[in-house]
Amino acid sequence: MRAELPKHTIAVRDRGGYRQSVLILGTAQLGMAYGIANRTGAPDDDATTRMLAAARDLGITHLDTARAYGDSEQRIGVSAPPELSIITKIAPGAEVRSSIEASRAALRRGGPLTLLFHRAADALGGGWDELRACLATGSADRIGVSVQNPDELRAVLDLPDLGYVQLPCNILDRRWPDPALRREDLVVTVRSAYLQGLLVAGSAVPWPRLPDAERDAVVAILDRLVADLGRAGRADLCIAYLRSLPWVTSLVVGAETEDQLRDNADLVRREPLTDSERDAVLAALPPMPDALLDPSRWNR
Repeated sequence: MRAELPKHTIAVRDRGGYRQSVLILGTAQLGMAYGIANRTGAPDDDATTRMLAAARDLGITHLDTARAYGDSEQRIGVSAPPELSIITKIAPGAEVRSSIEASRAALRRGGPLTLLFHRAADALGGGWDELRACLATGSADRIGVSVQNPDELRAVLDLPDLGYVQLPCNILDRRWPDPALRREDLVVTVRSAYLQGLLVAGSAVPWPRLPDAERDAVVAILDRLVADLGRAGRADLCIAYLRSLPWVTSLVVGAETEDQLRDNADLVRREPLTDSERDAVLAALPPMPDALLDPSRWNR
């Protein structure tokens, strides 16, 4: 049996004085039915209040939200305990200051926020200096960019005062340049750890841009790796793989229910893969098309 951390502990990592738990609660699900495998829709108000309180009690430090996540920010503003810090994102194409003001009003927060551009093009198109001003005045504790692909990452890495990057990655994804992400003061948070639920759902749902036979072959390999490496299931394998990557600070994982949140907390308490186990995973899984790995391309 693998050793586990104490049940009450979710580890916290420090990147240049910015402390963030290895698990962040993603809150897109609070504002809309999010993810191709979503079956329950957004939780109601009482369930939201319980889930956010549970996040605090589990040791989660941050909630991840965005102007684009429906009424997620508003629901956080009503229900979130003050101990939870907030990461939010500028509305795509919006004027930066007005988007931040709208977020603050919805979130009911006057202190510093972690502020990200939701689209790299907006950061590169002239809005970055406005976020730097928020950092200078203390209204932001970190500023950064949510990127969709390695080309966007390379484009934003030289932005002055960049302290935070969020990117999609999962056990099938080999696209991200390891050396570029190994900065001691750069927070790198991974989203879409389950490829929006596909990796957990397995063969129960269609996979965009991938024939069913190829999907089933990948699921069979994952299940074999679960058995060979002594993991609890595909979700455990996916989390353990990402946590073994040396450049990953944290994982942002959404939950539709409090039980899902607690299950995710249990998974991040387990040991990550060793280097040799990660190598075995990389050797076993075939390359996947970018059209599958990048959810922003699924509906094109």
